Amino acid sequence: MASNLSPDDLEDRLRVEFMDDARDRLEVMNAALEGVAKGTREESAAIGVLRLEAHNFKGMGTSFGYPTVSLVAHRLEDYLSGLKRLEARELNDAQTFVDRIAELVDRAEQPQVAETNRIIRALPVRYQFEITDIQISNVEIMLVTPSKVVAKKVGGELAACGFRTVTVSDPIESISLAVRVPPDMLIASMVMDGLSGLDLIRGLRAMSVTHNVPMALLTSMSLDNPALKEIPHGVSVIRVGEHFGDDFAAVVAKHNLG
Repeated sequence: MASNLSPDDLEDRLRVEFMDDARDRLEVMNAALEGVAKGTREESAAIGVLRLEAHNFKGMGTSFGYPTVSLVAHRLEDYLSGLKRLEARELNDAQTFVDRIAELVDRAEQPQVAETNRIIRALPVRYQFEITDIQISNVEIMLVTPSKVVAKKVGGELAACGFRTVTVSDPIESISLAVRVPPDMLIASMVMDGLSGLDLIRGLRAMSVTHNVPMALLTSMSLDNPALKEIPHGVSVIRVGEHFGDDFAAVVAKHNLG
């Protein structure tokens, strides 16, 4: 009986159950992609399957000792956001995400920080525009905002500048993600429920692994607002609206990200 299992035995059993469940879910995802490729499955239905399973993996991975699975699943969820079609490129990209999750599930030991960073940085990024004159950069920016409107607008502008962008709606979740895979820059909305952008940045700057990550607050406040006087030294301010382009360009130049 489970009650007679030692903690180590119980942990081993849970990991085996996770691996069995994960393989079933991966089979469902592969079948969805194969169905679209063969023309036997609606693209919208397949996208729905991928979103559901990505969300499930995002929650399951860390709980069962597979944090990198959660990270890959989060990036897949981000990739699928707003996606309407699964054409050749999207099918190939989605398959890459599924293959990476499968490889991680089958590993005897999970990757350390440096390898995790390489795995995540090598994942596909979806740009919602035709890449012609845009210089695509390997600079990754984490955008932390609960607003879907802000995420779409600001995220789109960052992508249009050629930056890899990962969007996180929950500031608490962003701490875990930033610690595991430190971004090249973090931009956080000033006003958020549960944890303000200012408190998030203070916390991350207090941690050795993220202390040197360039950070900026995204706000609609004017620069002379008293609330902005509490911003730690070295943290930039990016104003939304007409000032966004100039403020962001100044931050890029300040930290030599371009």
